[in-house]
Amino acid sequence: MLAQNENLAAQLRDLRVIHSFASTLLHFSDSIDDILWDLAQQAVAHIGLEDCVIYLLDEERGDLVQKAAFGPKNPDDREIVNRIRLAVGQGIVGACAATGEAVLVDDTRLDPRYVLDDASRHSELSVPIWSDGRVIGVIDSEHSQPGFFTTWHVEMFKTLAAMTAGRLASARLEKKRLQLATSDHLTGLLNREAFFSRLEQIKSRGGAGIYLVLINVDRFSSLNEWVGHEWGDEILKTLAARLHSIFPGDTPVARLWGDEFALLVQADRDEAETLGRRVLDLLALPLRGGAIQGLRLSVRAGMVELAGAQSAAETMVLGSIAMLEARGSGSAGLRIHDEHIASQRRRVQKLERDLERDLQTLSSGVVAWFQPIVGIGDRRIRGAEVLARWRHVDWGWVSPAEFVHVAEASGQVHVLGETVLRSALESLESWGDETRSLIFNINVSPLQIQSDRFVESLLSSLDRFNVMPEQIACEVTESALLADDRRTGKVFARLRERGVRLVLDDFGTGYASLDTLTRFPFSGVKIDRRFVENISASPRAQAIVRSVITLSSDLGLRCTAEGIETDEQLEVLAQLGCSLGQGWVFARAMPASEFGDLLRSGLRRAA
Repeated sequence: MLAQNENLAAQLRDLRVIHSFASTLLHFSDSIDDILWDLAQQAVAHIGLEDCVIYLLDEERGDLVQKAAFGPKNPDDREIVNRIRLAVGQGIVGACAATGEAVLVDDTRLDPRYVLDDASRHSELSVPIWSDGRVIGVIDSEHSQPGFFTTWHVEMFKTLAAMTAGRLASARLEKKRLQLATSDHLTGLLNREAFFSRLEQIKSRGGAGIYLVLINVDRFSSLNEWVGHEWGDEILKTLAARLHSIFPGDTPVARLWGDEFALLVQADRDEAETLGRRVLDLLALPLRGGAIQGLRLSVRAGMVELAGAQSAAETMVLGSIAMLEARGSGSAGLRIHDEHIASQRRRVQKLERDLERDLQTLSSGVVAWFQPIVGIGDRRIRGAEVLARWRHVDWGWVSPAEFVHVAEASGQVHVLGETVLRSALESLESWGDETRSLIFNINVSPLQIQSDRFVESLLSSLDRFNVMPEQIACEVTESALLADDRRTGKVFARLRERGVRLVLDDFGTGYASLDTLTRFPFSGVKIDRRFVENISASPRAQAIVRSVITLSSDLGLRCTAEGIETDEQLEVLAQLGCSLGQGWVFARAMPASEFGDLLRSGLRRAA
């Protein structure tokens, strides 16, 4: 009876120990480091150990590295001063990892495998941590008493190792999920959303002595067209790797979109400027490999101290202004926000506030204007491009290039896009059958495409205003294709499934290639105005335009030439076989009321 009671007491003790470990691992440990430190501490507290050391396999180097060590040498701080690394097979720990079996040594003085770390330790127990059919680590303990460890310790360690393996696997899956949600798929850097979240957190604490650095590559779209999509990606990955080589792992470094990168650094102004020039010098070093061998990039950077802005969004705007200023500054491609930019800052602040106010007001100054798209052969109106216009209460009409940039930097571009779309659809609904055969191009920002709500919002608006999806074409610039390919492809596919058309703007000037037209379901392309501008005098421009027209015809795409201003340009385009045109030679952009009058004035429309 006594033996039975002792056995039950021992089992109860075992259950309490296991319950304690399970509670700690499941409810208190978040990161992998926390899991291992909690495990080591709990092992010493509940199993009567003198120490507990946990090793994990370094996947890159292939050896075992200490991750947690709790005991007399390190009773409080969760930090290992002299981190031991052991080859698999080296010492008792290495032997455990090599064989995948527990190793119990009653007297380390008699075992040649023992790696002397502390002469006062005379017995040792190592148990492997198994996961997915392989050893990923070792739990190890040493004791001053020879023969201290028993089969009970072995079984407890095995139970503990199994629980730890499961919790580590769960933590790694969570870490991977978080990385996928916060990382740029191409470079592995933070994505825009994750970076902006970090920026907001730091800005909420003031941001003194913290600088935002925005970086981009001059004429990257043209370079990308020249070297090809795959090598363009290699350039971006090389830039990301170089940024990683400069900054420690806890420095927020991101690819915002396309060729624009961002980072946050802690420094005073002089240090920030020195660091900025160091970054530019490193990024400008010759590239290596294939089509980019020996290429040198021209890189620009804008910097702003977080404390100099009122919000995270304003910080991004000021950084963007500084980066744009750097392009023309001639100061080695670097510009730090200063008093010269202060007046622009005040203007941007007012624009941001007033734009937000107007977008929240039904009688908004933000409206849709229309520029006709016309058949070159018959001069019939075939549709129109919908353009955003904003009449500021104090300053009158604001340049779209200015307020759209403010909207993108301040996170208002989604509301801006919805407001312009609503304004356009209200007009289409009022015109009724007059516009049923026309196609209206809606400009869409890359940020809108990356939004989860974009497609549903667009389709809902079409239903609300009784506009057929076939009447709408989403017009995207080539920079939209530099974002997440997978997400972009899914968005485009959903739009085409519902009948919404897709038009690629500025085709032939940068990133887009033949591969682009096969990867995405475009229904039309627009020839950039730079080619149209020189088409009367430049054989090269004519050759490019002819190629785009022929390609469009072969692929069944509508081809529109933008920026037609003269009859000479129009005549050449007609000779080359371009079917659609847009520009001042036909009409400038106009308010909805004037476009409605134009439709009713006798100008023929497409049947």
